[in-house]
Amino acid sequence: MKLSLAIALMFSITSLVTMAAPLEPLEKRGLKSCYKHATLTQYWIPKEGDKDEDNDGNSVSLTGPKTKELRSSSGKTIAKVSEATYEKFQMEGTGLLKDGQMVNLDSGKDEFMTVDRKKDPFGIGEDDDVALDPWVSVAANDLDRGTTLYIKELDGFKLPGGKAHNGCVRVDDEGWSFDGCQLDFFVLKYDSYKAMENGIPEKVSVEQKDCTVQNYVTSQVKKWAVLGGGAGKLSDDSDSSNDDDDDSDKKDKREKQETDYEEDDDEEDEGSEDEEGDDEKDEGGDDEEDEEGDDEDDEEGDDEDDEEGDDEDNEE
Repeated sequence: MKLSLAIALMFSITSLVTMAAPLEPLEKRGLKSCYKHATLTQYWIPKEGDKDEDNDGNSVSLTGPKTKELRSSSGKTIAKVSEATYEKFQMEGTGLLKDGQMVNLDSGKDEFMTVDRKKDPFGIGEDDDVALDPWVSVAANDLDRGTTLYIKELDGFKLPGGKAHNGCVRVDDEGWSFDGCQLDFFVLKYDSYKAMENGIPEKVSVEQKDCTVQNYVTSQVKKWAVLGGGAGKLSDDSDSSNDDDDDSDKKDKREKQETDYEEDDDEEDEGSEDEEGDDEKDEGGDDEEDEEGDDEDDEEGDDEDDEEGDDEDNEE
């Protein structure tokens, strides 16, 4: 009897200790199991004048008569665009105009606001204080903002600009057209989406990881985004290692251009020497002809003077 009571007491104490122990934080336990086979989609900023696709996946051109007005919540006209451009801006919730103005949907589907390009050069994320980074930001509806994730299938993947991705992304946005266990990858522009469409699987393996996101923005990206100067600066926690790659690439390109220029200069110098030789010949020929002409003129003049003098002497 005493033994049974002792065992029962020990069991009760163990149960109480277990119940009192703090639960392991959610981030320590990792993501939901469905993220082992999460759905990965892509989204981008439609740009006025570019090729794109409509809601049904059909190819469209964001051009045409500017019959639709982008209006602010106060009724002010921001810009006029074609109907196809207007509908695409509505679908994506954002859009880039040819003149560099970027707009976002405001309080309704027919009301837009202009984006501060110095603060948010590539668009706004979940909140006004969250800037999107191309090929870094992802949208998710069941993960905390700022969470960094590692996507195995992205690691080493060559992006359209030629840079290799390190697999690290960050939750900066939320989606309105999907549920949980899905990531919407921000690829900036439509032609990037088309270039990557068949290279990245629809299902990917995702794990929560304290990784470092990188900077994949190049000068060509800034040009497309109508950015100048330092407006294309990414978030502070983006790794600058790829900036070094940019500098190296630029150096190699510059050296190649200098070599090409030197070759062109050599060819031009040779051509110049030939031209100088021809010029000297021409000038020499011209000088001789001029001298001969002058000598003939002088001789003729002297003969005439002599003859006239002789005639006058004879007459006298």
